[in-house]
Amino acid sequence: MLQKFRNKFFIAICSGALCALAFAPFHFFIAAIISISTFYFLVEKKSSNIKQAAILGFCYGFGYFLAGLYWISISLLVDAAKFAWLIPFALTLVPSVLALYFSALAASYKKLNSKFHFTKNHQKILLFAMLWMLFEVLRSVLFTGFPWNLIGYSLMFSDATIQTASIFGIHGLGFFATLFCLTPILLIQYFGSRKSPSKSDKIFAVILLTLFIGNIIFGYQRLQNTKIIISNESKLRLVQGNIEQDMKWNPGQKYRNFIKHVELTNAADKENIAAVIWSETAVPYIIDDNAELLSELQKAVPQNGVLITGALRVEYSQTEPRAVKNVWNSVFTLDKNGVANYYDKHHLVPFGEYIPFAKYLPFIDKITGGGGEGFAVGNGPQTLAANSFSFSPLICYEVIFSDKIINKKNRPDLLVNVTNDAWFGTSSGPFQHFDMSKMRAVEYGIPLARVANTGISAFVDPLGRVLWRINLNQEGFIDVNLVNKLDATIFSRFNYWPLILVVLAIIGLLSINVRKK
Repeated sequence: MLQKFRNKFFIAICSGALCALAFAPFHFFIAAIISISTFYFLVEKKSSNIKQAAILGFCYGFGYFLAGLYWISISLLVDAAKFAWLIPFALTLVPSVLALYFSALAASYKKLNSKFHFTKNHQKILLFAMLWMLFEVLRSVLFTGFPWNLIGYSLMFSDATIQTASIFGIHGLGFFATLFCLTPILLIQYFGSRKSPSKSDKIFAVILLTLFIGNIIFGYQRLQNTKIIISNESKLRLVQGNIEQDMKWNPGQKYRNFIKHVELTNAADKENIAAVIWSETAVPYIIDDNAELLSELQKAVPQNGVLITGALRVEYSQTEPRAVKNVWNSVFTLDKNGVANYYDKHHLVPFGEYIPFAKYLPFIDKITGGGGEGFAVGNGPQTLAANSFSFSPLICYEVIFSDKIINKKNRPDLLVNVTNDAWFGTSSGPFQHFDMSKMRAVEYGIPLARVANTGISAFVDPLGRVLWRINLNQEGFIDVNLVNKLDATIFSRFNYWPLILVVLAIIGLLSINVRKK
């Protein structure tokens, strides 16, 4: 009996880990179907009470995040002497904390199912899918949020299957993905149960099938019928330096890294280039009143355009000369007259760019640099001007937050995501990060220029299709034509209200059944 008890928790861990294959770079959606159906079956059939359901949920979540986020530990090897001791914690503590969301999901499902006495499979599946979505939303916002590997990204195996995000956003896509993944539960009941399925379950199965086919048809039609206008006047040059992380801030190598970007930029004529874009902190110096640095940067600025680059920005103390008060991870726009404008990163990486509850964790240092207890926080999404177009700068981690991408009062022509995925080697991390940046283009109907130190640098059209690309661990540049943005999508205008209305309608239908009982 004890062995059997242990087995189901081991199965929960394995099924959670299996779901990692549904995300980039594998995009094996069948893995998500098997994983989520198994998890549902374990919670529904194999847990006799709320406590067991919570433990099963924790086990599933641990496997889910261990396999999906293992690459975090690779970043700790860049400065192994200082951070390697944290690897066991990265591989155990991080998945354990995040697994609590799945634990709460399973316990909530068991509690609500018991309270309202749902007997029909379609009722249970709808409840499970809504709870999955709810706890993904909570994971996206609580404690600064961590919306990585949301289940909606499992549908990125095709450009057609993700177009619904333009209406319902990534959480709506996740809700539908969860429903699709639970379809086998209905099939098992239909073909494997002696008891004939109810009429309502049969209708629900038809609705799910119709939704799945309808989602593909909608996506295909949107891809075929949306007119994409490519500008012949505005060209961008995306430069990927491909500098190893342990060499990026090396005092003896910094200047060479900087000059490498200048040389790559000037490797071809820049006459028709409206903007050259470099990656996050591609300039490894403080951009302030350094005349020599600005003179070198001017060599990379197009004659009639701008240079967009990541760099550090500092604020000096007014009482102590040249004493640094604050440091920001920033994006600068430079023209022939110098710095035109800048943007400061507003959503920082916990433990990477600042230490949460730093005074209680004095023995832990942040992985990246910065002043004081970490980088200072910017003021939020902004739209910057760049001569012939406007853009919303997104620095690295910021691109994964779907509701904090643009200033809606000043909708940009382009999303510019500068990043540095050299921290994570050739793992799944850079590919997952790239997928999330593509999703923002679909949600907002705005093209995306993504430039990595190394990672995946690419230009993505407003339907999420990759038009030009530099692969991971490759050095070079690509010239791309700017693509016009689409009209504001439903998601861009109304955020998650369409999804909320759908969920409220489902809750209403379930409530009617409860009242009848």
